[in-house]
Amino acid sequence: MPSTGKMSPLASEVSEVAVKPLPPRGRIWVIILLALGLLALGYTIVEMSTQEPGDPVVRLEGIEDAQRLFGGIPQEGDRLGSDDAPVTIQVFNDIQCNDCREDFLETIPALAEQYVRPGEVKLLWRHYSNSVNTEQLGFYGAEAAAEQNYAWQYIYLFFRNQKEAERVGIDDDYLASIAGGAEELDIEEWEADLEENGQKGGPIEQRLEDYEQLGRDLEIRTGQGMVLNGPGGTVTLQEGPSLAEVEAAIREVE
Repeated sequence: MPSTGKMSPLASEVSEVAVKPLPPRGRIWVIILLALGLLALGYTIVEMSTQEPGDPVVRLEGIEDAQRLFGGIPQEGDRLGSDDAPVTIQVFNDIQCNDCREDFLETIPALAEQYVRPGEVKLLWRHYSNSVNTEQLGFYGAEAAAEQNYAWQYIYLFFRNQKEAERVGIDDDYLASIAGGAEELDIEEWEADLEENGQKGGPIEQRLEDYEQLGRDLEIRTGQGMVLNGPGGTVTLQEGPSLAEVEAAIREVE
């Protein structure tokens, strides 16, 4: 219906209220409230800009998988599996090497379940740096875990969480988070072992140097390398062998 141009009494009252200026006292209170709000906002902004950031929260994955894969398998130091297993596989790898992650995850879990758990194979871990720094910080954490026979859980979790390591950085707190993911590992004992044996020239450094020298003597190249020994002889696999290649080598040396 076209407008008549007249305004209803109710609409007129609403319009008058909408355009009617606030009394001076009302304006003063609005100004005060706005000023207080801006002051509070400014304080919040200053507080946010000057507040020191806290340590990032480390979010680990694979904790249950580590327990499922390695729980119940004999471990002692760098060894996973029975000492009486007829086939020995020395595994040379760098837990801080991004390119080595898939080499490990695509072979070791399957080998542990199919060959190590039944007692056919034992695995021996050898820290072998793929960088100019032959003694990576993560190596020390793994060696301290090996003192409690949890080296393989630690190594597995380190590989599984390399992206998290990139996000938060590798430092003492990160190493402790990985250690905490290895169920039943005593964190206080782990820290004490690092403190006592992880110093310059200490037992851990000596073991790492021995691993490095062994790898050089065996001419292990970059990527995950393996040396298999058994009744049938010795086979060396270089640069990230596939699971199928490792299984073929097991059959060759057993």
